[in-house]
Amino acid sequence: MKIKFSQTAYNCLDAMGEYIYERSASKKTTAGYLKKFRQYIIETLKLFPKAGRPSDELEPNSRKLVYQGYSIIYKISKGQVEILTIYRENIPKIGV
Repeated sequence: MKIKFSQTAYNCLDAMGEYIYERSASKKTTAGYLKKFRQYIIETLKLFPKAGRPSDELEPNSRKLVYQGYSIIYKISKGQVEILTIYRENIPKIGV
């Protein structure tokens, strides 16, 4: 199963990185967290694409996977998983 990140999801990862760096003042901490976060998404959804619960209330035919307080909204289609957006604390930012 191929994992694809939308531009919105990449923007969310960038914003996460900025937030973590502001709090930690450490490039190493920021890079390490983002690497683990992406690895979790890729490894989990490659093996278990339906791991997240259905989240049609946010986007039709989407699913929601949660990791350390972050919600990952994605869709499954044509042999791939597309990460639509990522948000924290139940503040969705779909814009896809």
